[in-house]
Formats: sequence, structure tokens, C-alpha cells
Amino acid sequence: MRPLILLALAFSLPARAGDADADWQAVLALDAGPQRAAKSTAEAQSVAVEHLAKQERAVRSFLAAHPGEAREFEAKLRLARLLPMRAAMQGAGPSREAEKILADLEKSATPAQRTELDFTRITQSMRALQQPTGPQRAALLASVRRFQSAHPDDARLGALLAEVALLFDTEPKTMHALLLDAQPLARDDDLKARIADDLRRVEMLGQPVILRFSAPDGRVIDVAEHRGKVVLLVFFAVWSPPSIEALDKIQRAAPDLPRDRVQLLGVSLDTKPERLAALVGEKKITWPVACDGKGWESPLVRTLGVNALPTAWLLDTQGRLRSLNALEGT
Repeated sequence: MRPLILLALAFSLPARAGDADADWQAVLALDAGPQRAAKSTAEAQSVAVEHLAKQERAVRSFLAAHPGEAREFEAKLRLARLLPMRAAMQGAGPSREAEKILADLEKSATPAQRTELDFTRITQSMRALQQPTGPQRAALLASVRRFQSAHPDDARLGALLAEVALLFDTEPKTMHALLLDAQPLARDDDLKARIADDLRRVEMLGQPVILRFSAPDGRVIDVAEHRGKVVLLVFFAVWSPPSIEALDKIQRAAPDLPRDRVQLLGVSLDTKPERLAALVGEKKITWPVACDGKGWESPLVRTLGVNALPTAWLLDTQGRLRSLNALEGT
């Protein structure tokens, strides 16, 4: 899930405890993000866990050094947010300490603080749903709608509804309705653009995909020429570790796919075609891959509303888009 509404994973510790304002600014500065680049999904997770641990120590230091300080509620809420994140990344179960913190905060929360507690519980529920069942999605949607009803002017509603919509890509009517609700609530241009992309994709479901491109080897590929076959259309980039993992899974499965009934096609968002060529050779990719070197600004990508990597679409034998997340569960 894209972390538009989740707490930033960014952390480094203050050298020593100082006055409350300085220590709090040090805590806030940790939201800048990890400074070490990761070369794989596993390394990215390790970096994130490391920074979460640093933030935990920073927040605990603030609370220990400044008990009863005016920002105590926010500090404890931050701690309650990051503990489940780190636990999930390390494969641990729910954080009992986080639950206790939230329960204790609720006892004396002001109306404004209760809003933050409600929002925190929703985002934690979303984060815990890796592959939600239908009833789990329904329960989450109900809690989001209650939050929307209780806090109709909350500035985060647009992002929240847009994020929840992504969980309903197998229920296009619900996804479409959520995105339409989110659209007028979007407060910034990036979110507006993302919602527009998401709407473009969901409105394509059930429709024939029109896509024609030239592969690096000069072949002209037209999706329409593959009618009669199921088509797996993969959007990826060399610089995206999750994309590389997805390609590895596809390549492992490829030999078992019936060539007369299944066609693999790729669209690379790389801006350096030579890096793509090296990857194609390394992974022994023989299926056609498009790359115009324009990255996210590629007309090929923009017209299709793709805004996350990796993305895999499944087209039926008539060329109609049937799934926006064909890699789910693989």
C-alpha cells in the first residue's frame, strides 16, 4: 500500500537531551526519511526498521526527559504509531504496548485528541491488512465512513479515502465510489493527480486496452495482436527493488505458462535504456518490453494512469482489462 497517510519512516537521534523545544525539533527532524539508499526490498526493510528503532529511542528520551510537557500526548501517540510498524516489519504480532498507550490516552483525551486517536486506529488497521478478506475490507470501510461522518472537515479525509479505495481493486464499483468521494476532498496537487490516475485505471476495467509500442529490438508490439491469449502486462523499473522481485517471480513461473495461451508484455519506466538492456540480459527476459526513456512522464504510462511500481494488469482473451493487481498473492 502506498504510505500517503502513514507516519513517515525517518529517524536519527539527538546527540543528547536538551531543552524541550530543541528535543522536540530533533524528534520532528527525524521525519526527513532514511538517508541510506537501499538496493533491494530486504535492505529497504532493514533500513526502515533501523530508523523506526531510532525514532522510538528518540521519543522515549523526550518523554523521559520532559514528563508532563505540553507535547506529551503527541509524543505518546507517535510511539503508539511506530511500535506496530516496527513489529510488523520484523514479523512480530500486535504491539500490546501500543494498545495500552492508546487506551490510556483515550481516558483523558480532548475532542481534538480523540480525532487523532480515531485516525491512528484506522491507519493501523489498514497497515495490518496485507491481503484483506471481503469481511475485513467491509469492516475497515465502515470504520472509515464513521470517521468521515464524525470528522467531515478533517484535512486527511481525501488521502484516507483514496488509500482505502486501493483495497477494493477487485470491487471496481466500490473503488470508483471511494475515489469520487475523495476527489473533491484532495487538498494538494499530488493527491489530486494520484486520484485522477486511480480513476482512469478503474474506469478501464472491463474495457479493451489500447496499447501499441516499439520494443528495444525494433519489434512493433500491439496488444490487439494478442487477442485469443491472456496477457500479463507488467510495469516495472530497474531502480525499483519491488519490481525486480516481481520480475524474478514472473520469470520463475514463465516456463510453466502455456505459450499458445498466455503472453507476457512489459513496460519499463527507466530513463536509461542501457540499464534496462542489462537487466533484460541478466534476467533472460525474452518477452517484449517497451521503454521510451521518459520514466513517469512517458505518454504510454500517463494515458494508462499507472502511478505505482510494480503494477501488473491481466487482460482476457478479448483484450479487456480484468485485473489491476495481477501479482496479488504471488
